[in-house]
Amino acid sequence: MALTTPCNCLHQLHRTSFLFKRIVSSSSRAPQAVFIEKTLEEPIIVVREEYNVDLIGPPDTLSNLRPIIRGILKNETVLQRKYRNTADATQKWNQEFWQKHNTNFLREKEVYIKKHTSESKPHLNADEMSEFYRSFLNNYWQTHVAYNFEWYGKNFNLLMLSLRVYMENLQRKIL
Repeated sequence: MALTTPCNCLHQLHRTSFLFKRIVSSSSRAPQAVFIEKTLEEPIIVVREEYNVDLIGPPDTLSNLRPIIRGILKNETVLQRKYRNTADATQKWNQEFWQKHNTNFLREKEVYIKKHTSESKPHLNADEMSEFYRSFLNNYWQTHVAYNFEWYGKNFNLLMLSLRVYMENLQRKIL
């Protein structure tokens, strides 16, 4: 890890501030989210409470999923809290599944490569690796099907909760 000098910190702060301003002013991105650039070693993010944004981090090295820190509304209703907590629980479940799955994949791939290589043949070509990929997918087929059905259920639940939150907000505006 590189030493952090005052000049380096100021550069990172300025860069992060620039990224934040660019992202917030960009109409092509969702106004509710702030994306943290992956190249920053230690991003410094200052977000005012009234912005109420979700922070989205760089991809996790094992799961390849981006962590999300959801903003909490100042006057959050019970239903909004339920939606946020359910979304966080779904994210955690998804993160754990893909960490475990990708760890298994990398471990089994390493074993396969060691088993099928030698000093005279140190590398496997794409066709030889395709046998491993096919075998891995066949072995985990039921796991993937179960994951997909559970994932669909969780997403449908989030969709229904978001619809209820939308209706609640609409009702508050009308009344």
